[in-house]
Amino acid sequence: MTEQVLEHMTKAQQHLVNQSMSYMGGLYIDDAKLIQSYENAGELDSRGSAHYALGLLLRNHDGDVHRAEHVIRSVLALQYDAPDEIYHGTFRTRPDVTDPPRGNYNWKEFAPGTAYFLERTFEKVSAEFMDELWSDESILNKSAERKHVKRLFQSAMDQVLPPVWKSYDPNWREFIACAFAVILSEFSHRLPQQLIEQMEYAMKLAVAASMDRRESDVIPMNTNIELMHIFITHFYGHRFNDADWIAHSDQQAERMLNEFMVYESFAEFNSTTYYGVDLTVLRMWRRYGSAARFVEIGRIVEVGLWNNIALFYNANLENLSGPFARAYDMEMTAHSSVGMFIYLLLGEEYMHLADVNCEVEHGPLIALVGVDAPIEVIPFLKEHQGNRLVQKQFIELCERNEPTSNRNLCTAKAWIGEKRMIGAMSGSRNTNGQMFPATIHWQSDQGHRYDLRLTRREVGESWNTHLRGITFEADLTENSLMIEVSLETADEIDIYFEIRGSFIGKDNIQDHQWSLPSLLCAVTAEAPAPSVLIYPDYAEIIYRYVPGVTSNKMKFDLKFQ
Repeated sequence: MTEQVLEHMTKAQQHLVNQSMSYMGGLYIDDAKLIQSYENAGELDSRGSAHYALGLLLRNHDGDVHRAEHVIRSVLALQYDAPDEIYHGTFRTRPDVTDPPRGNYNWKEFAPGTAYFLERTFEKVSAEFMDELWSDESILNKSAERKHVKRLFQSAMDQVLPPVWKSYDPNWREFIACAFAVILSEFSHRLPQQLIEQMEYAMKLAVAASMDRRESDVIPMNTNIELMHIFITHFYGHRFNDADWIAHSDQQAERMLNEFMVYESFAEFNSTTYYGVDLTVLRMWRRYGSAARFVEIGRIVEVGLWNNIALFYNANLENLSGPFARAYDMEMTAHSSVGMFIYLLLGEEYMHLADVNCEVEHGPLIALVGVDAPIEVIPFLKEHQGNRLVQKQFIELCERNEPTSNRNLCTAKAWIGEKRMIGAMSGSRNTNGQMFPATIHWQSDQGHRYDLRLTRREVGESWNTHLRGITFEADLTENSLMIEVSLETADEIDIYFEIRGSFIGKDNIQDHQWSLPSLLCAVTAEAPAPSVLIYPDYAEIIYRYVPGVTSNKMKFDLKFQ
């Protein structure tokens, strides 16, 4: 592989590297030889540290290679080597986490969907347990007590069976294996042979465990993880001359392409959060792929992804319209690396789209892999291409549902106007809180940007959880948004609209009219009377569902002026 140095990169590539390294350097803790997390101040971060090591080797200033060696060793020390456990081969997210329980879960002996069945079994047992306690008023007589006992029951379960996402993150295999693949491809000549051998040993553990996960389907892979999984089995399969890994990656790449081409869309559809990862990994397919067909599949899918981005993009608002199958934030610059790619593509005028956010650690990797968007999408990224109604179908993955019924055909609609975008989704049965089925983005006459999204949460909890029994059906016109909500759950649920932006006060929000900056919204709601919470930079309009007290159906009709 031709050596790349920072001085030979374009100005935009250098900016991504320098910005990222400056920020990560400030997070570096010398005693631990790791960087801290961007999102969780004070916590060390193994994944971010792997990206930092890559950036150090790329930058290659005095002392950088020496520090990179230490960081890589610290990351390697965090890998689980427990062949019989479901978390084998992944990495601790940070050094101070408690190890998951061992010896109680023979997961390889179970059928696909084990994680789903365990979760559903816990939910059923927990519900019966709560009902028994609730029937005895001397034991439980308040909702808060019921919730507390449920948490204790969950905690007891977690001491026996390793809870995915809470006690370990299986995706750290793919993330760190991708970072190490680039390090081994580009900078092996800068590392001691002994360290390279240690990295290769760790990658054999990680990739083999990733294969077990994929083939068992015990924990389904969302799109960004699927793309990384296919890449690492291909890359390390060729590096280690493992015919089984190569055959697996070839088969999985063809399968992924066939699924994509049905509607030319991913299951993880219309997400600035995950599209940035997807673009990065597809560039890795093309740069580090060892077979012509593999590289070509990467090119085909990358072109299709850029076409989807252009379809839902508004150059005036510098954002993708909703709805979002999975996302964290509504603003592209808040939790996404897509802006880095647009900056590399369009130049200095778009540097602000690549400003620091929680994806800043990907800067060196994105600078290395570069950008290659089809020429036909560039006008959509530069200027608003006229008001339009767009519609796209995709087959979602419900990762917590039964394997035989975890794929659904969904329709995403969007109105892309000059200063306003509306998004609506129908057909989804996803339990994921990162799905936002009804959205609005707009810009005020003064140039301020706002957004609105509909979501849900168990009372007192966060939106970013899986909840069963709640479905949304949404539709739109250029001036309206219609939503139906169905709730089949024993839990109290907040269905709420979250509005972000400045100059929003309680007086702006009445039951039947929301008077927002440059947006007047007439509201017809078949739902309980709302409560309104105002925070410094956002507001919540909350409609609470109480089982047995309020209707399990809600309808909202929003008309905009």
